[in-house]
Amino acid sequence: MADELRRVRTVDLLGVFWRSFFIQASWSYARMQSLGFAFALIPVLRRLYPDRQEFSARLAAHMDYFNTQPYMASFILGAAARIEEDRATGRDPGADAGEVKRSLMAPLGALGDSFFWGSLKPLAAVIAVATLFDGSWWAPLLYLALYNVVHIGFRGGLVFAGYALRGDVVALMARFNFAQVARLFKVLSLAVLGGIVGTITLWRPELRMPVPVPGITLASLTIALGLAALFRRGWSPLKLMMGLGIVCLLLALGGI
Repeated sequence: MADELRRVRTVDLLGVFWRSFFIQASWSYARMQSLGFAFALIPVLRRLYPDRQEFSARLAAHMDYFNTQPYMASFILGAAARIEEDRATGRDPGADAGEVKRSLMAPLGALGDSFFWGSLKPLAAVIAVATLFDGSWWAPLLYLALYNVVHIGFRGGLVFAGYALRGDVVALMARFNFAQVARLFKVLSLAVLGGIVGTITLWRPELRMPVPVPGITLASLTIALGLAALFRRGWSPLKLMMGLGIVCLLLALGGI
């Protein structure tokens, strides 16, 4: 019965997920995000260590140096919860979450920066800008929706993935395939941005256009994806650019 009480429940992981949003609420020059990490892990530690002294000791153990991309910290929090459970139940009395934290925070920090800052945020921004040029007042809300739905979903999923995988980053990469998704987001961002820049001559002084932007954006996205598909089949980039330039000149001569 005592062993059952020292099991992490779904509600405990949800508590960790909620508290993970405050991981950057307090910083230390010496230990960076350590206080926020320990704060986020409190629901699990309270469940596993009902004795106050033992709880305090385990909480203090998580006050060592910690710094990573704040969204990817969710995976490490889930892994730390699983390791603490193994330790508290006796499955692995010598388990040390600190080693996992130290080994994962740098690579996950680089991965998170590339995925969230370098691909997801630019994609949401250019889609919102394209919508704004169409005169849609809700374009800023679209940006917030696109970005937050994805990043909050990832943060929640990473907590449970970290707990299930016990910090196995190789299994994490196989499950989420961040690199491929980030590459797709970047291609889509450049395609939409190319459609926006290609219509500069049509912009009015108030950054409005006399033609519907979604149609132009969809057409440019289709062309960009078509060219990307031809490039993957071995076509020369120079020939593709020259062909695209000739088509554009013919369309311009035709009054389009």
